[in-house]
Order: sequence, then structure tokens, then C-alpha cells
Amino acid sequence: MMKTLGAAAGCAVLSLYSSVLLKIYLDIFLHQASGRRQTAGWFLFFTWQYLSESGRYNEQITLCFTFVSIIFIGMAAYTGNWWKRCVFPVVYLAVWMLLEGVAAFGIGLAGGGVKTEFAMISVVSKILLLFFVLKVKSFSMKMGLGREPYGGSICFLAMPIAGMGLYHTLYQFMNHVQGDYEQNRLWMLVIAIALIVMNLSFYPMYIQLIKGLHMKKSANFYMKQLELFRQEKQLEDNAVMEIRELRHDMKQHLFLLNSLLQNGEIEAARNMLEELTRETLEKGRLESRTGNMVVDSLINHTWKTAKEKGIRLHLDIRPLPELAIKDSDLCILLGNALDNALEASEQVQNSEKEIWIFAVYEKGYLLFQVKNRYEGELRMSSGQRIPSRKREAGHGFGLYSMDKIAKKYGGSMEVDLEEQGIFLVEILICCG
Repeated sequence: MMKTLGAAAGCAVLSLYSSVLLKIYLDIFLHQASGRRQTAGWFLFFTWQYLSESGRYNEQITLCFTFVSIIFIGMAAYTGNWWKRCVFPVVYLAVWMLLEGVAAFGIGLAGGGVKTEFAMISVVSKILLLFFVLKVKSFSMKMGLGREPYGGSICFLAMPIAGMGLYHTLYQFMNHVQGDYEQNRLWMLVIAIALIVMNLSFYPMYIQLIKGLHMKKSANFYMKQLELFRQEKQLEDNAVMEIRELRHDMKQHLFLLNSLLQNGEIEAARNMLEELTRETLEKGRLESRTGNMVVDSLINHTWKTAKEKGIRLHLDIRPLPELAIKDSDLCILLGNALDNALEASEQVQNSEKEIWIFAVYEKGYLLFQVKNRYEGELRMSSGQRIPSRKREAGHGFGLYSMDKIAKKYGGSMEVDLEEQGIFLVEILICCG
């Protein structure tokens, strides 16, 4: 009886250990879900681990059910791109399986051919797995790899699945083939190590893809920045020309207004003033003159776009000194916030298309707020609480990049869903 209880307790401890280790690993790359779906995912995995720790099931059943349970965790306990929720659990499982092979054949060779107990293999492989998780976490922090929205593609699943299939096939073959038992063990150990190295190459590959996407994003922002500066220069030129024209025509306009008023034609004078005002607003108007080229160009571009799309723009922008922040970073921070506000406002069907922009610099800190109306349902994701309606590969970097840059300058980014269908982005950075 005591022996049975001890074995059950051992299985429970190892199962809990496996669950905690997997959670540490997946939390590096994925955003946790909330509520019952997360509980259901981990409960299934823990239950299966408890059953499999007994060693009563053959390799095929153990591998298949572990594969299903670990994929279920990715899909149920986490949110985001579904390919990413499959890829990282499968790579983890592939390494785990191969480490069990290393433990089994390594212990066998070290013990001189003595039969290795299942419990010993399980414990040793989980110790090796702990080192793997800690190294991956350290490597990810060093390289800046984290919960990027990009999830990869089917090609990332091909390598770990093919490796697991190949190793399992070779394992079955070695068990039935005649030959030197010790030599077969040595070959299986070498193959397991080689496949582990192959699977570990996934992480540098993923980093390169992420860097490539960031570079592409940065290049697009540089091009956009140049275009915004060109538009800003054009707006300034138009404003200067408008002022010159107004000065040139002002004398004639005043004479005509004076004549209309002397003759008692009040309504005609009012219509003339309204027409002059409307023409002035439509030509060369600059909504922002803070003294910062990036901020002015982004605000004026937003004003121009909002005007074309029938969006009311409310501005409260204070003069800004020279800011200790790269123009490219400032462009990403403010440009994404304004683009998202414009995009969301376009989806509003009624006439209540509005955007509020507030910016102030005080005591070395820049505070920037963007509020806009939206329609539909926005779900706040866990972790960074960053929502996005974009699901395509490569999208979803906007708010993620903004949050990353804000933290780079010792600041923060907060997003919130206010009452009456208003979405708020607030950025606070140190740039004094």
C-alpha cells in the first residue's frame, strides 16, 4: 500500500514538474489566455503526464497523446497567432523526446549494458529539459526575442515533426535489427544529439526572421517619414503662398466689405466672410507648429487624412523643445498611434468619427494621448493588453513596437477601452 502511494506521489510530482517547466518555456513566447480555457489546457496535460509516468503505455501511445495534449495547451491556454501556438510547443516536444533518448542510451552505455529503469530515464531527461528551458530563456532575453506577433508558417512544424518521426522509426528499427547492442545504443545517442542540435537551430532561424520583419518595418517607416517631411514642406509652402495671397487681396476684400456694410447689405457681407474663411481653411492649413519636425509632419498628415475621410479632429498640442529621442523611434511611436486611430475611425458607420490628440512636454517627459471612437468588439489580450484586428503574418507589430520603444526610453504605453466606444492610447516617455 505504501509503495503504491509513494509511486502515485512520485508520478504527481513529476507531472507537476513537467507542467511548470512547459509553462515557463511557453510564457517566453506566448501570451496567456484567461479563464476556463487555460485551466482546461493544463488540466489535460497534467492528467496525461500523470498517467504516462507509470510507464505502462508503449512509445507510440505516449508520443501521440503527449503531442495532442501539448498542442491543446498551445491552442487553449494561450492567445495570438495559431501557428505560433503550435510551433513552439512542438519544438519543445521534439527536444523533450530526444532528451529522453539521450538519457536512455547515455545511461545504458555508462552502465555497461544494464537495463535502464523507466523512472530513471524520466527523471534524468527532465533534469536535462530544465537546462534546455533555462538556456532558451537566457538566449531569448539576450537576443531580445519574446512575444512578437509573428507566428511563423508550416515550414517550422516540418522540422521537429520530421525529426520525431525519424528518431522513432530508427528506435524501432534498432530494437529489431541484429547486431552489436552497445554499438546500436551509441548510434542512437549520436543521432539523438544531432537531431537536438537541428531542432535548436530553429531559434536562431526564428530570430533572423523577426529581425528581417523589423528591418522591413523600419525601412517602411523611414520611407513614410521622408514622405511625411515632403508633405510637411509642401503644406508649409502652401501656407506661405496663402498668406501672401491674403495680404495681396486683403485691401480689395476690405474695400468690398466696407462698401457692402455702408449699403446695409449685411447678409452679403456675412456670406463673403464665410467664403473667405472657408477658402483659408481649405488651402495650406497647418494644424501643428510645435517646432518638432516629426510631430508636426505626423499631426499635419493626420489632419489632412482625417479631413479627406470626414473624421473630426480635436487637437491640444503644446510647443515641444528638442527631444532626446531618435526621429525614427518618435515616428514609430506617434505614427502607429495615429494610423491606428484613423483606421479605427474609418470603420465607424455613423457621423461620430472623431479623434482626440493631446501632447505635452514637462520636466523631461513627453506625454502623448490619442483617443478615437470605434465600432465592434475589441478584446484586450493578456500580458501587454495590446489589441489588434490584424491577423495576417507580419501585422500586429504596431502596438508591440510602440510598447517596446516606450520601455526603451524608460516610459510606458497604456491602452484602455473607455465608455461610449472610445479607445485610448497613452504614451509616456523620458526624452529630456
